[in-house]
Amino acid sequence: METKRAILAAALREFADKGFDGASTREISDRAQINHRLIGHHFQNKEMLWQASATHVFGNYVDRQRRRYEGLNGVDEPVLIRLMLREFILFSARVPELHRFMVQASKGDQSRLEWLVNTHLAPGIELDLTILKKAQDAGIIRPGNVMHLRYLFIGAATSVFTLAGEYQLISNQNPFEDAFVERHIEMVLSLFVSNPQ
Repeated sequence: METKRAILAAALREFADKGFDGASTREISDRAQINHRLIGHHFQNKEMLWQASATHVFGNYVDRQRRRYEGLNGVDEPVLIRLMLREFILFSARVPELHRFMVQASKGDQSRLEWLVNTHLAPGIELDLTILKKAQDAGIIRPGNVMHLRYLFIGAATSVFTLAGEYQLISNQNPFEDAFVERHIEMVLSLFVSNPQ
């Protein structure tokens, strides 16, 4: 199980950095510090490893968001919205490979992207849209198409982590430092959420 987790973590980084076509199972095994043959043993081929990497990272995200949402049952709407949006940004800071993976998938093979959308994005997007719709109904977030708002929020929330190397070179700030992440959360929420708590 430990070997499988190490392979998935290394594969996610490799696919996020280089996309499916540029990723190398040899490089993944080096990153995971395991024998190359173990990748075939656990995942059969590169395609199945790519799918398993997507399933792993999206599963972690959805589980975390659902648990947080259920744990906030009964919390006032404005506080709930802010805490759920905050949770998304924290996950993006901790796992920037998720959004890099999506960028690479969007540039790659259409059938692979369709699999990703149908298997992971479409089922998981319902919670995101529910949260944004609740925020609109409560007058916390501006009216408008919730899908469009979702993508605007994702861009604002994640770009500093997705482009962390570039940001750090230009600003001399590490976007993964705790203090920076907290400031970033407050800045993003102030752009999207009215009457901050």
